[in-house]
Amino acid sequence: MGFTIFFAMNKKLSFIALAFLLGMSQSWAVDPRIEQGARFEAKGQYDKALGEYRAMLAENKKNTEAYMAAGKVRMKMKDYKGAVANFRLAYGYDPSLTEAYEGAAKAYEAMGQQAKADAERAKMKGGKAAAKTETAKTETSAPKAEVAKAEPAKTQAPAKATQPAQQAAPAKTETPKAAQPAQVSATEDPFEKGKALLAEGRYAEAAPLWRTVLSKKPGDAGAYFYAGLTRYEMGEYDKAEFNLKKGLSYKERGNDANYYLAKINQKSKHLDLEKKYLSAYLKKAAPDAKFRKAAEDRMAEINAVANAAAEEKAMKEAEAKALKEAKKTGNDKARSVETAVSSQNNEVAPTATNSIANANALYADGYNEAALQMYKALLENEITPDERYFAMLQMGNIYREMRDFHSAVTRYRDVVREFPDSDWATEAERALEDAVWLEKHASELPRNKR
Repeated sequence: MGFTIFFAMNKKLSFIALAFLLGMSQSWAVDPRIEQGARFEAKGQYDKALGEYRAMLAENKKNTEAYMAAGKVRMKMKDYKGAVANFRLAYGYDPSLTEAYEGAAKAYEAMGQQAKADAERAKMKGGKAAAKTETAKTETSAPKAEVAKAEPAKTQAPAKATQPAQQAAPAKTETPKAAQPAQVSATEDPFEKGKALLAEGRYAEAAPLWRTVLSKKPGDAGAYFYAGLTRYEMGEYDKAEFNLKKGLSYKERGNDANYYLAKINQKSKHLDLEKKYLSAYLKKAAPDAKFRKAAEDRMAEINAVANAAAEEKAMKEAEAKALKEAKKTGNDKARSVETAVSSQNNEVAPTATNSIANANALYADGYNEAALQMYKALLENEITPDERYFAMLQMGNIYREMRDFHSAVTRYRDVVREFPDSDWATEAERALEDAVWLEKHASELPRNKR
């Protein structure tokens, strides 16, 4: 009987231990979306990484791990305001996250706001405890002063000791009464509360407050400006543009609306409108204005691109004009060269023997099309593996010179896949990386002059 009771107790304990271990293992398990987000981040695919973290926050808006990861991604994207917002939310839900305070501080430093960075680090070092002690000191400082006044009174006479106490009593009631109305009025004012929430990165909470202000003060330019700024920070650019245009007349920061409108048009690639709003901002901005340096840099960038495009257009027009004049005067040297090249391309391939040596000679002499056709003909015949991968490598080189980067990538990739142990595999890998980059940035590359 005793044995069965002992066995039953052990069985219950084992089940409890097993359940405990399962619970612990689940709590220690890393969300796979964190790992997937890290992989996207490592590849530079920041939007996809943020998508993983948003999915986590949709399930649990207090997930500090997701906020931290999103903050780090925002730092890499140089979206420092977004980084601050995420780090603050992280330590807001878990004040023990020192890494979140440090992250917010570094984001402020990146924006050149050292004072705010120091304030974040002060929170990490015990700012909250310091605030509590300061309030405690202010509460106890008045009684200490009263005791200091009362002690000498005790030595003199009991009647005098009661007088300072009676005088100190109204001092206690006066200070909080003076402070309370100021605090209540500040928190009750939706405009000031909205500005405070916006500064803390709590955009979703700030957004409805501007509607409250506008319901009480229709047409208020300040409310429209901050409503537009809030929507801008939330990524709702259509709504931001609508509100910012109505906030241009805001006396305090109306000119900043021009800068944000320029940023919105930059994102939508409306270059003329972007330039218009930048010009309007720079016309009114003071020399030490917050966005002046950024606006000047962006305007210089726009002008540089426009000048380069104008120069290229002028050069092409000059070349076309010179060629036209040369043809008019009877100088058809360019035409004779073109006919000679075309005749060689047409004649060499059929008459010359298809061989690697002949194809190489054509390529070396600049007859790219003829060499390409000969390499293709060689691949259709039975040739040695060494000749085959070399011909494919040369075809990739020709395609790259002809700016057909997609075909070049295909040929280089075939060499790497089909002949990984060949003598030219390393060269093909290097050329493949180069061609992939060229294909992605083809529109940015200068074209060869002819």
